[in-house]
Formats: sequence, C-alpha cells, structure tokens
Amino acid sequence: MLRPTGWTRFREWVLVWVCGSMLGALAADAVIGSYDTGLQPIKPSLFTVVAVFTCIMVSLVNKPRLCLATLVIALLPAVRLFDAAVLRRFDSSFQDQITMDLARTMLVLLAIIAVLSTEKWEKTALWAAICAMLLTTGSEIYEMLGFAKFSSIPGRYAGFNSHPNFPPVLLCEMLGIVFALSKNFRFNCLMIAVAVPGVALTYGRSGMIVLALLCGSYILLNARRNFGFLMIVTAIALPLLGIGAAVLESGTQHGVMKDKNTADRLEAIYDLDFEKLKSPERLKDLSDAWEAVQQKPLFGHGTGISGTIYAPHNEYVSLWLELGIPGLVLFAGTWLWLIARSVLTGGRAGYLVFALLAYTPFGQGRIEVPHFSFAMVAAACVLWPKRYQLTLRSLKQAPQTSAAFTPPHPQTLSRQG
Repeated sequence: MLRPTGWTRFREWVLVWVCGSMLGALAADAVIGSYDTGLQPIKPSLFTVVAVFTCIMVSLVNKPRLCLATLVIALLPAVRLFDAAVLRRFDSSFQDQITMDLARTMLVLLAIIAVLSTEKWEKTALWAAICAMLLTTGSEIYEMLGFAKFSSIPGRYAGFNSHPNFPPVLLCEMLGIVFALSKNFRFNCLMIAVAVPGVALTYGRSGMIVLALLCGSYILLNARRNFGFLMIVTAIALPLLGIGAAVLESGTQHGVMKDKNTADRLEAIYDLDFEKLKSPERLKDLSDAWEAVQQKPLFGHGTGISGTIYAPHNEYVSLWLELGIPGLVLFAGTWLWLIARSVLTGGRAGYLVFALLAYTPFGQGRIEVPHFSFAMVAAACVLWPKRYQLTLRSLKQAPQTSAAFTPPHPQTLSRQG
C-alpha cells in the first residue's frame, strides 16, 4: 500500500479542517450573527462567496465522487429558486431579497455536496457538525453571560442564530450527524453534554422534547454495553442538571419582575403539561395559512408567501401554500424515501432522519438555512454509500487491418463503490 504524499496529506488536511470549519460556521450562522452584533467586520455575503469557492475548489483537487442521492436533495431548493426568480408567481417588495436568499442557499448546498463527495467526507462532516454545535452553544452561553445580545426575543437566548427557535433544531440535526458518523459512545455522550445547554437556554418547548427523545433513545439502546460508564456519567450529570434547572429558573426573573413567557414555558416542560405546551398564537397562524392553501390548493401562491404574509409553523402546510400539491408531494416523498432507505439498511442514520423529521410538524423556513441542507446531504451520503465519478477514458486502438476497424472509446460513466 502506497503511503500518502505530502501533497495528498495537505489537500486532505485543508478539506477536513478548513472546509469543515467553513461549513460549521455556515451551519451555525456564526459570521452573520457576529457581524450583526459588531463582533467582527467580515461581511456575511463575502464569507459565503469565499467559503463556497474554497469548498468547491478544494473538493475538486480531492477527486470527488458523486453520491447521486444528493441530487434528489437539491431538487426542491432548485424548484423553489426557479419559482421565485423566474416564474415570480408571488411578488412583493421583499421578493428580490427572497430570491437572493434562495440563491445563497443553493450555492451553499452545492458546496456541501462537493465537500461530501470526497473520500474524506465522513471526517469532514463530523468536524463540521461538532464545530457548528460548539459555536451555537458557545454563543448562547456568551449571550447569557451578558457579553453580547443576539436574541430577537427578550428572556430567551439564541446565540448566533438570532432567533431562539433555531438553535434546538440545529443542535438536534448536528447531533444526529454525530451519532451517524461516530461509533464512540463516550464521545457522543460528550456531544450530548454540549447540546443540552444550547437547547435549554432557548426555553424551546419542542426543542427540549425532541432532544430528550433523540438522546434518550440513543442512550437506552447503548446502555447495556456501556453500563459502568453510564453510572459514572449519571452521578456527575444529576447535580449539573439541578444547577442548570436553577439557572433556567433564575433566568425567568428580572429583578422583582417575572418573565411570564419563559416562566410558562419552563413550567409546561417541568409538568409535561401538553395543554400549556401548545401555542395559541401558532394555532392561529396555522389556521390562517390553511385557509390560504384552500384558495389555491393545486399549484399554490408562489415561493415567498410563507414567511412573508403567512407563518404556518408547519413545513407541510408551508410547502403546500407555496408550491401546491406538487411541492407537497416532492417534500413528503423525500421523507418517505429517506425513511424507507433507513429501514431497509437496518436503521442506518436513523437518529439523523428522526432529528430532521421531528421538526416538520412545527417548523418553518428550515429549507432555506445551511444547517438543514448540510444535515440532509449528510443523511443521503450515509444511506447511499455508492459513489459515481465522471471520467474520460481512451482505449488503445488495435492495429487497423482491412478486415476490422476499432473506433475511439466514448466518454464513459464509471461507477465506484
């Protein structure tokens, strides 16, 4: 077996640590969040262009082999971009900005597909997920300590993501990638410890429930083989959880005043009161969006109306509202496709698929953010490991005789497993 050359080691190092860090920063919205609060001067648009260009160029020198399933993941974002930029069935004063955001999402998605098409994609994706988790939870703790103000909602911390509803989604998705790519149970428990405060500080009801289901099922299914380690972790974690609960409780107090929003959220989670866990405002938003769906159920109102005029907080209704039944079928079909593949492969990437699917009934706008694209492409790459590479081959021509003639060999598409 040939030892890797210095050039090979260098390009692989750049791929894993430089491109992985860039994807992690994009997933965590670290550059946008830090720029908006004045922590650093790099413009997010400039960073996105540099990151996309760097990732694609570095991927090309690392001999990429395409996972065809990732093209299916890119289909819905491409349809939405075409609808917004060319068809423009929904028009508003924000449409140009919406189109630019969708174009940015598509560029980042292409960069993710390029990076995850390389030989070292697993190591790169794992580091990118870890990086995104550290940046997200770290920025929330930084905000909690009073060094910066990121959150758009008083009393709830959001970190770089600016809205407290996004960090739990990101952390659960990245944790799903860690579970899919890392077989080290102890390391994965460490990453759970990173995710827990990041979700808790947002006071997100759905986020805490999904994280509890995700981590609880992972720990239970691996408890028998790691019983001794879990006993030690439990002895350490219980006091820390008590301290964390006290910190969250104190966060609902502002002097002699109590923040009713965060206090009610915390009480509902502690008591597992499903009536209190419901949000009357979201139910009203969902009802309004559903009425709009019924007005144009076949082809929808056009990309951009969800989030601009309506906020259904439900991804199925959101896609139906914009793209009609074809968009809904494409979106739901993608989930069925991923679930079926995971089941047929013995539960491969099951935690990741669950983390992605769990937020669809009460999520909105995920399809436009980098961490969702990253998690979806990672799931496709784990579930479909076969890769394909476009190559040009020229076979040596046999000596020509009067009886036979061998034409040049055409371009071939060679499959590599």
